[in-house]
Amino acid sequence: MIIQLTSNNEKENKNNKTELFFSHKFYFMRHGETIYNSIKDKSAKYNPVYADCHLSDKGIQQAKSKQNFLNKLDIEIIYVSPYYRALETMKYALENHPHLENIIVFVHPKIAELAGMMHEFILDIKQTKKDFNMNSKIKVDWSIFDEYVKTLKYGENLFFFDNWNLIEENKKLEISNKLNELYQKGDINLYKKEVSKIIEERYKSGLKFESYKHAHERFIDFKNFLYDKYKDKINDKNKKIIAISHKLFISIATSNCNYESDTIKEVSSNCLSLDNCEIAPYLF
Repeated sequence: MIIQLTSNNEKENKNNKTELFFSHKFYFMRHGETIYNSIKDKSAKYNPVYADCHLSDKGIQQAKSKQNFLNKLDIEIIYVSPYYRALETMKYALENHPHLENIIVFVHPKIAELAGMMHEFILDIKQTKKDFNMNSKIKVDWSIFDEYVKTLKYGENLFFFDNWNLIEENKKLEISNKLNELYQKGDINLYKKEVSKIIEERYKSGLKFESYKHAHERFIDFKNFLYDKYKDKINDKNKKIIAISHKLFISIATSNCNYESDTIKEVSSNCLSLDNCEIAPYLF
């Protein structure tokens, strides 16, 4: 699937940051189906069982079904969201790549999903790092993530609290202190129950955690990061860069409203709306 998105923003065109994306060098990939995705019970958004949930059996097969496509690509770098479902998707999609030894996967916090419902809360980042690291079959580098969380006051397990622009700072600190205390004690079950209560109270009040505008600003940060890193390699169209992320974040990133970042309120229809494990080149 290729979707051509356009912009009238002269400043963006003048600095040539769109050149990177004209080259078909950059691809978005959505994670595979999760256990949460496979159910239809609306109350599941508050259910502690689904915190940072893993792929379903179908999701694993979806990821594996992309191996033939990805194996034909000369992949330079992969960036992946810190959520377990994105990392699992990467693992199953790449496990048989012919040049696996040359691929390094970087965990990037800027392409995480909007944290809100139960499956969008990190459960145990320390365990995730143990499961996916530089000694794994697929080398996973956490250095970008680690450098980012050094600047935050919430702790690495709650790194996404920095994205919560729709909740006041004192409330964020109160919640993060309580959750971090439970996490440090190793009481994961109580931790999950507390998260469930926070989410249920928030949603029943009609309130969210992060605005679409703020999520789009995260994408702009990521896009600028890519440009600064790869601006000298734009003409090397054979080597691909893939970002494994989430449906809503990808849609917000590719919305045709994305240059109106002061006013963006909703995702437009002219954007990438990817099914589980769908891959698409990102064009402006």
